[in-house]
Amino acid sequence: MKYCAKCKVNVHHQLNNCPLCGSYLEEKHNNDKCTMYIEMDNIVKYPILKEKQTFGFFHFKFSGIMLVLMLVSVLLNIFLSPQYHWSAYVVIASVFVQLCIINPSNLKTKLVKQIKIALPVVAILAVAMEFCICNWQFKWFTVEYVIPWFFVASIVLMDFLIVFLRKQNRELFSTLMYCTFGAMLPQIALWIAQALSWYTPKTVVCIVVFFASLANSAIVFIVCAKSLKEEMERQLSV
Repeated sequence: MKYCAKCKVNVHHQLNNCPLCGSYLEEKHNNDKCTMYIEMDNIVKYPILKEKQTFGFFHFKFSGIMLVLMLVSVLLNIFLSPQYHWSAYVVIASVFVQLCIINPSNLKTKLVKQIKIALPVVAILAVAMEFCICNWQFKWFTVEYVIPWFFVASIVLMDFLIVFLRKQNRELFSTLMYCTFGAMLPQIALWIAQALSWYTPKTVVCIVVFFASLANSAIVFIVCAKSLKEEMERQLSV
Protein backbone atom coordinates (compact mmCIF):
# COMPACT_ATOMS: atom_id res chain seq x y z
CA MET A 1 0.00 0.00 0.00
CA LYS A 2 1.22 3.47 -0.89
CA TYR A 3 1.36 6.46 1.43
CA CYS A 4 0.81 10.17 0.71
CA ALA A 5 3.19 12.25 2.80
CA LYS A 6 1.13 15.42 2.31
CA CYS A 7 -2.32 14.07 3.19
CA LYS A 8 -0.98 11.54 5.73
CA VAL A 9 -3.17 8.75 4.33
CA ASN A 10 -2.66 5.30 2.84
CA VAL A 11 -3.93 4.67 -0.69
CA HIS A 12 -4.17 1.66 -2.96
CA HIS A 13 -0.96 0.38 -4.52
CA GLN A 14 -2.39 0.64 -8.06
CA LEU A 15 -2.56 4.43 -7.85
CA ASN A 16 0.30 6.67 -8.96
CA ASN A 17 -1.21 9.88 -7.57
CA CYS A 18 -3.01 10.69 -4.36
CA PRO A 19 -6.79 10.86 -5.00
CA LEU A 20 -7.09 13.72 -2.49
CA CYS A 21 -4.34 16.17 -3.47
CA GLY A 22 -3.04 14.72 -6.77
CA SER A 23 0.55 14.57 -5.56
CA TYR A 24 2.91 11.93 -6.97
CA LEU A 25 3.28 8.99 -4.61
CA GLU A 26 6.97 8.34 -3.99
CA GLU A 27 8.13 4.80 -3.34
CA LYS A 28 10.15 5.83 -0.29
CA HIS A 29 6.91 6.53 1.61
CA ASN A 30 5.25 3.21 0.79
CA ASN A 31 4.12 0.75 3.44
CA ASP A 32 4.75 -2.37 1.38
CA LYS A 33 6.67 -4.05 4.18
CA CYS A 34 3.73 -3.96 6.56
CA THR A 35 1.94 -7.35 6.67
CA MET A 36 -1.47 -5.78 7.31
CA TYR A 37 -1.24 -3.58 4.23
CA ILE A 38 -0.06 -6.47 2.06
CA GLU A 39 -3.16 -8.44 3.06
CA MET A 40 -5.40 -5.44 2.39
CA ASP A 41 -3.90 -4.94 -1.07
CA ASN A 42 -4.69 -8.54 -1.97
CA ILE A 43 -8.30 -8.21 -0.83
CA VAL A 44 -9.29 -4.71 -1.93
CA LYS A 45 -9.60 -4.03 -5.65
CA TYR A 46 -9.51 -0.40 -6.71
CA PRO A 47 -12.36 0.13 -9.20
CA ILE A 48 -11.74 1.80 -12.53
CA LEU A 49 -14.25 4.60 -12.88
CA LYS A 50 -15.40 5.82 -16.27
CA GLU A 51 -17.24 9.08 -16.57
CA LYS A 52 -20.28 8.89 -18.82
CA GLN A 53 -21.52 12.14 -20.27
CA THR A 54 -25.13 12.44 -21.26
CA PHE A 55 -26.74 15.28 -23.16
CA GLY A 56 -30.30 16.33 -22.56
CA PHE A 57 -32.93 16.82 -25.19
CA PHE A 58 -32.68 20.61 -24.86
CA HIS A 59 -29.01 20.49 -25.81
CA PHE A 60 -29.66 18.80 -29.14
CA LYS A 61 -32.85 20.78 -29.75
CA PHE A 62 -31.21 24.15 -29.20
CA SER A 63 -28.17 23.17 -31.28
CA GLY A 64 -30.50 22.18 -34.11
CA ILE A 65 -32.38 25.47 -33.86
CA MET A 66 -29.11 27.41 -34.06
CA LEU A 67 -28.00 25.40 -37.10
CA VAL A 68 -31.31 25.94 -38.90
CA LEU A 69 -31.15 29.66 -38.07
CA MET A 70 -27.70 29.95 -39.61
CA LEU A 71 -28.68 28.06 -42.76
CA VAL A 72 -31.90 30.05 -43.24
CA SER A 73 -30.09 33.38 -42.74
CA VAL A 74 -27.40 32.44 -45.27
CA LEU A 75 -29.97 31.35 -47.86
CA LEU A 76 -32.05 34.50 -47.37
CA ASN A 77 -28.92 36.61 -47.66
CA ILE A 78 -27.93 34.91 -50.92
CA PHE A 79 -31.34 35.14 -52.61
CA LEU A 80 -32.77 38.40 -51.22
CA SER A 81 -29.79 40.69 -50.59
CA PRO A 82 -26.61 39.25 -52.15
CA GLN A 83 -25.00 42.70 -52.17
CA TYR A 84 -24.83 42.62 -48.34
CA HIS A 85 -23.32 40.06 -46.01
CA TRP A 86 -25.50 40.41 -42.92
CA SER A 87 -25.82 36.64 -42.52
CA ALA A 88 -22.14 36.50 -41.56
CA TYR A 89 -22.97 38.35 -38.35
CA VAL A 90 -25.73 35.84 -37.58
CA VAL A 91 -23.30 32.95 -38.10
CA ILE A 92 -20.63 34.56 -35.91
CA ALA A 93 -23.12 35.25 -33.12
CA SER A 94 -24.56 31.72 -33.34
CA VAL A 95 -21.11 30.12 -33.13
CA PHE A 96 -20.26 32.27 -30.12
CA VAL A 97 -23.49 31.36 -28.30
CA GLN A 98 -23.07 27.66 -29.06
CA LEU A 99 -19.37 27.28 -28.15
CA CYS A 100 -19.05 29.80 -25.33
CA ILE A 101 -22.46 29.65 -23.62
CA ILE A 102 -24.58 26.62 -24.52
CA ASN A 103 -21.89 23.91 -24.60
CA PRO A 104 -20.17 24.97 -21.33
CA SER A 105 -23.56 25.22 -19.61
CA ASN A 106 -24.66 21.75 -20.73
CA LEU A 107 -21.31 20.19 -19.88
CA LYS A 108 -21.14 22.07 -16.55
CA THR A 109 -17.67 23.26 -17.47
CA LYS A 110 -15.59 24.84 -14.73
CA LEU A 111 -14.80 28.54 -15.06
CA VAL A 112 -11.08 28.07 -15.77
CA LYS A 113 -11.76 25.55 -18.53
CA GLN A 114 -14.46 27.78 -19.95
CA ILE A 115 -11.95 30.63 -20.11
CA LYS A 116 -9.48 28.43 -21.99
CA ILE A 117 -12.18 27.56 -24.52
CA ALA A 118 -13.72 31.03 -24.85
CA LEU A 119 -10.53 33.04 -25.43
CA PRO A 120 -9.41 31.40 -28.72
CA VAL A 121 -13.02 31.23 -29.93
CA VAL A 122 -13.55 34.95 -29.26
CA ALA A 123 -10.22 35.81 -30.94
CA ILE A 124 -11.09 33.86 -34.09
CA LEU A 125 -14.63 35.27 -34.23
CA ALA A 126 -13.26 38.81 -33.76
CA VAL A 127 -10.99 38.33 -36.77
CA ALA A 128 -13.96 36.98 -38.74
CA MET A 129 -15.99 40.02 -37.71
CA GLU A 130 -13.21 42.30 -38.98
CA PHE A 131 -13.29 40.57 -42.36
CA CYS A 132 -17.04 41.17 -42.54
CA ILE A 133 -16.85 44.83 -41.52
CA CYS A 134 -13.89 45.64 -43.78
CA ASN A 135 -15.42 44.01 -46.89
CA TRP A 136 -13.35 40.81 -46.65
CA GLN A 137 -10.07 42.64 -46.04
CA PHE A 138 -7.83 42.24 -43.02
CA LYS A 139 -6.77 45.59 -41.56
CA TRP A 140 -5.03 44.28 -38.39
CA PHE A 141 -7.48 46.32 -36.29
CA THR A 142 -8.57 43.28 -34.29
CA VAL A 143 -5.02 42.15 -33.56
CA GLU A 144 -3.83 45.60 -32.53
CA TYR A 145 -6.83 46.93 -30.60
CA VAL A 146 -9.42 44.25 -29.76
CA ILE A 147 -7.84 40.89 -28.96
CA PRO A 148 -5.25 42.21 -26.45
CA TRP A 149 -8.01 43.60 -24.23
CA PHE A 150 -9.81 40.25 -24.17
CA PHE A 151 -6.70 38.67 -22.71
CA VAL A 152 -6.08 41.60 -20.35
CA ALA A 153 -9.59 41.11 -18.95
CA SER A 154 -8.95 37.39 -18.52
CA ILE A 155 -5.63 38.04 -16.74
CA VAL A 156 -7.26 40.50 -14.33
CA LEU A 157 -10.00 37.94 -13.64
CA MET A 158 -7.42 35.22 -12.96
CA ASP A 159 -5.54 37.55 -10.59
CA PHE A 160 -8.68 38.07 -8.52
CA LEU A 161 -9.42 34.32 -8.48
CA ILE A 162 -5.85 33.53 -7.40
CA VAL A 163 -6.06 36.05 -4.56
CA PHE A 164 -9.33 34.69 -3.17
CA LEU A 165 -9.72 31.10 -4.44
CA ARG A 166 -6.26 29.64 -5.01
CA LYS A 167 -6.74 27.11 -2.20
CA GLN A 168 -10.05 25.85 -3.60
CA ASN A 169 -9.25 25.84 -7.33
CA ARG A 170 -6.24 23.85 -8.49
CA GLU A 171 -5.96 25.13 -12.07
CA LEU A 172 -5.71 28.88 -11.61
CA PHE A 173 -1.96 29.29 -12.15
CA SER A 174 -1.90 27.14 -15.28
CA THR A 175 -4.85 29.13 -16.64
CA LEU A 176 -3.01 32.38 -15.87
CA MET A 177 -0.02 31.11 -17.86
CA TYR A 178 -2.40 30.27 -20.71
CA CYS A 179 -3.90 33.80 -20.63
CA THR A 180 -0.44 35.38 -20.44
CA PHE A 181 0.74 33.46 -23.49
CA GLY A 182 -2.40 34.54 -25.36
CA ALA A 183 -1.81 38.18 -24.40
CA MET A 184 1.69 37.96 -25.89
CA LEU A 185 0.57 36.50 -29.24
CA PRO A 186 -0.79 39.76 -30.80
CA GLN A 187 2.56 41.52 -30.31
CA ILE A 188 4.44 38.49 -31.64
CA ALA A 189 2.17 38.51 -34.70
CA LEU A 190 2.84 42.23 -35.18
CA TRP A 191 6.59 41.72 -34.94
CA ILE A 192 6.38 39.02 -37.61
CA ALA A 193 4.15 41.19 -39.83
CA GLN A 194 6.50 44.15 -39.43
CA ALA A 195 9.54 42.02 -40.25
CA LEU A 196 7.82 40.79 -43.44
CA SER A 197 6.65 44.34 -44.31
CA TRP A 198 3.00 43.32 -44.12
CA TYR A 199 1.91 45.85 -41.53
CA THR A 200 3.39 48.58 -39.33
CA PRO A 201 1.82 48.94 -35.85
CA LYS A 202 0.11 52.27 -35.25
CA THR A 203 -0.03 52.11 -31.44
CA VAL A 204 1.94 50.65 -28.53
CA VAL A 205 -1.08 48.83 -27.06
CA CYS A 206 0.14 45.33 -27.87
CA ILE A 207 3.71 45.86 -26.68
CA VAL A 208 2.46 47.37 -23.40
CA VAL A 209 0.13 44.39 -22.91
CA PHE A 210 3.03 42.05 -23.81
CA PHE A 211 5.36 43.27 -21.07
CA ALA A 212 2.59 44.02 -18.55
CA SER A 213 1.30 40.44 -18.77
CA LEU A 214 4.83 39.08 -18.24
CA ALA A 215 5.37 41.37 -15.25
CA ASN A 216 2.00 40.41 -13.79
CA SER A 217 2.77 36.69 -14.05
CA ALA A 218 6.20 37.19 -12.46
CA ILE A 219 4.70 39.09 -9.52
CA VAL A 220 1.92 36.54 -9.00
CA PHE A 221 4.34 33.61 -9.14
CA ILE A 222 6.69 35.26 -6.62
CA VAL A 223 3.92 36.20 -4.18
CA CYS A 224 2.13 32.86 -4.46
CA ALA A 225 5.18 30.63 -4.92
CA LYS A 226 3.96 27.92 -2.53
CA SER A 227 0.53 27.57 -4.14
CA LEU A 228 2.14 27.61 -7.58
CA LYS A 229 4.56 24.84 -6.62
CA GLU A 230 1.73 22.65 -5.33
CA GLU A 231 -0.33 23.15 -8.49
CA MET A 232 2.61 22.43 -10.78
CA GLU A 233 3.31 19.23 -8.86
CA ARG A 234 -0.27 18.12 -9.40
CA GLN A 235 -0.24 19.07 -13.08
CA LEU A 236 3.08 17.36 -13.84
CA SER A 237 2.29 14.21 -11.85
CA VAL A 238 -0.96 13.44 -13.68
